[in-house]
Amino acid sequence: MESRQGGRNLVTPHGPADYPGLTVVRPDPRWAVSVICPEPGQTIVAKGGERLYAYQTVDGAPADGFELRPGDQATLVRCDLPFSFSEWRLTRAEP
Repeated sequence: MESRQGGRNLVTPHGPADYPGLTVVRPDPRWAVSVICPEPGQTIVAKGGERLYAYQTVDGAPADGFELRPGDQATLVRCDLPFSFSEWRLTRAEP
């Protein structure tokens, strides 16, 4: 199990119908990605290619990024960390 701190919403090449029970939006039909917007406690079961981008805040805090493979699970633990970061718990699928 891994723990990461970073942004809250993941991008995915898959459509909203692939994630029942989660809020997933495709901001524009011309976009190649959808955005997964989970609530704390919700788990994303990966189809593969879901991604949270790494970045650095204006204050210099580094946000972790990660990419999920099919069967991986990412749980949004909380979203009240400094720098508006969220805490994620990742469970990788067995190879």
